[in-house]
Amino acid sequence: MPKDSNVIGRKVAWLRNQRCWSQSDLVAELHLLGCINMTREVLANIETLRSPATCKQIEFFAEVFDVMEQELFPKKRHFVGKEVGMDLRDFTRRRRPSGPPQN
Repeated sequence: MPKDSNVIGRKVAWLRNQRCWSQSDLVAELHLLGCINMTREVLANIETLRSPATCKQIEFFAEVFDVMEQELFPKKRHFVGKEVGMDLRDFTRRRRPSGPPQN
């Protein structure tokens, strides 16, 4: 089974810093919304990518920052690799004209 990964931690930290909130301030805001299982230590682990956020925590983060849940996730993933030489052919769905081939 694949290990869960944390992809929102950096964005949560960025949004928190944009609002000039400490981690304790964010935890207090989350408690007001009903996320009672959040502590400063849990938040620190999420922000530093040491532990993943649960689906419920993601919902609370989106609500407290007034953003859509999708905005907490990276826009695109970056792939680091090397270019491999390949002979590629173009394929098309256009049909060839009927009749004898023209020279």
